[in-house]
Amino acid sequence: MSNSLTNRTIGLVSCLLLAGYIAPAQEVGSAACAPCHQAIARRYAVTPMAQSSGPVNSIRLSPQAEPFTDPSTRATYRLQPTAQSIKLNIERESPRLTATRDLTYFIGSGRIGRSFLFGQDDGFLYQSPVSFYAEGNRWNASPGFQRKTTVDLTRPVEPSCLLCHASRLQPVSGTQNRYDTKQPFLESGIGCERCHGPGQRHVAAMKTGAREAARTIVNPAKLPAAQRDSICAQCHLTGAARVARAANLGRTAYSPGDDLSRTVAVFVWAGARDAGVTVTSHFEKLAWSRCKQTAGDRLWCGTCHSPHGTSVNVRERCATCHATKPCKLDKASRLARNDECQSCHMPKSEVQDAEHAVYTDHSIPRRPQISVAASSPAKELVPFWAQAPADTRDLALAYAVTALTEPTVRRQAFDLLRSAEAKFPTDLPIAAQLAQFYDRMRQPASALPLFERVVAGNPGNTAALINLGTLYAQADRLPEAVALWQRALAQNPALTQARINVAVAQIRLGDREAGVSSLRAALAYDPDNAQAAAMLDQLK
Repeated sequence: MSNSLTNRTIGLVSCLLLAGYIAPAQEVGSAACAPCHQAIARRYAVTPMAQSSGPVNSIRLSPQAEPFTDPSTRATYRLQPTAQSIKLNIERESPRLTATRDLTYFIGSGRIGRSFLFGQDDGFLYQSPVSFYAEGNRWNASPGFQRKTTVDLTRPVEPSCLLCHASRLQPVSGTQNRYDTKQPFLESGIGCERCHGPGQRHVAAMKTGAREAARTIVNPAKLPAAQRDSICAQCHLTGAARVARAANLGRTAYSPGDDLSRTVAVFVWAGARDAGVTVTSHFEKLAWSRCKQTAGDRLWCGTCHSPHGTSVNVRERCATCHATKPCKLDKASRLARNDECQSCHMPKSEVQDAEHAVYTDHSIPRRPQISVAASSPAKELVPFWAQAPADTRDLALAYAVTALTEPTVRRQAFDLLRSAEAKFPTDLPIAAQLAQFYDRMRQPASALPLFERVVAGNPGNTAALINLGTLYAQADRLPEAVALWQRALAQNPALTQARINVAVAQIRLGDREAGVSSLRAALAYDPDNAQAAAMLDQLK
C-alpha cells in the first residue's frame, strides 16, 4: 500500500464569490408581505424566480421511465419517485459500483431545467450528478459533471451557491455545507426581501401606521440607476471573477438599496463582449449591447422583465427607441415570429459553460452573429464597473481565482499576489491564495507560515486546514496534521482527500484499524474513488 499523501485541495473560489452573503436576521419572509400585497403575491408565486428551489415533494416531475447510462462514467442511473424524494440508484458492472441517494431538494424553476440536492449525516447538502433538462424533457449529467470519469457524490452545496436559488438560509456556522436538518432554507425560491430589503421594520411600522413605513422598504424602480441595477446584479452578474472587497470582509455584504460595486469587485476578460453566451452572462451582455450603450440608464432588466409576473410587451418597449425605424421584415415574416423583436434580436443560444441548455442572448445583436471563443493566447482581466475601479489587492485575487482554470495567467497571478501580500500583510484572502501558489511550486518554507496565519485568522477555511495538514505531515508532525484534517472533515465530512490523508497518517502512527475505518468512511461518501478502494483492498 502506498503511504504517500494525496494531492492537496486547490482553489478558494467559493469564499471569494459571494463572501458575507448571509440572510439578515431582520427578514420576516414573503408570507408577511402577502396580506397587504395580495394581487402581487399571487402573480409572483407562479414566476420562475419564486419557483427556483424547494422540496422535491412540492413539484410535479416524472423521471424518465427508462434508465440512462452516462458515457463518461459508464454508470447507469435509475430514478424512482417516492412520496418525499426521488431515489437515485447508480450501478456499474466494472469497476463495480452500487450507490443510492435520496434527492430531497431541487434548484431551478424547470423552465431550463432543475438540479437536485441530497443530504448526508446531520444536514450536509451535496449536488446530484444528474439533472433534469427541459430541452428534450430528459435527464442527463449535471452542469459541471459532464465528462467526469468517476461518479462524483461529494460536491458540496455551499451557502454562496444556494443563496441565489433559495431564501432565508439556515447554514450551520463553522461548516462548509451543513444546514438545519429540518429545513436548510425557510423559504423556497427568491423571496420578496431579496429585492425589497429586510421587512421587519416595514411590517412593524405598517402595523402602527407610522409615517416612516414607506422608507423602511426598497422599491427598486425608484432607486438611482446603480442601486437599482445592483439588485439584479447580486445574482445575475458573476463575470470571470467576483471578489469581496476588503472593506466588507467580516460583515453582511449587501442589502437591496446598496451599490453592489462597493461590496464586490467584478472582473471580466478583455474582449469578453464578443464571446458566446454563458449561464450567467445576461447582465454583462446587456451592459455591452448597443441598445444599452445608446439608451443608458433608461434601459435596464426591468424594461423587459416584470419580476412580479405582469405581462410585458417587449415589442412596445423596443418601439420607444426604434419607432422611426420600423422592422424591415414583411408582415407575414414578422407574424411567423409572433411579431416579437426578440425572436430575431435576442436569439436563443447554446451556452458555453453548460451542456443541454440554451439561454437568451442579451447582447441584442442587430444581426445573428458568430461567437468567438472566450479564451485567447493573452488574457487580461478588466473591471466590469468603470465607475468603481478595483485596487491591486482585488486584481490579485481575481487573477488567482481565474488561474485555477486559465494556466496562461498563473505567473501574473503569482506576481500580483506577492506584491499585494507585501502591501497588505494582514489580508487573509491574499495570504490564502499566495500560500497555495507556493505550495504548488513545492516551496513549503514559504507556504507554511502563510497557511498558519490563515488558519489562525479564519478557522473555517477548509482548504487551508487540509493544505497546512499536508505540510505538517511532510515535516513528520503527524498528530498535528491529523487534527487539522479532522477539523476540515467536521466542516464537510465528504472531503475524500482529507479522509485518505487521515487514513495514511493513522496507519503510519500504528493504528491500522483506525486507518481502515477512515477509508471505509471515505468510500461511504465517495464510493467511486479508486484510490481509497485500492488502499482498503490492500489492508484487508
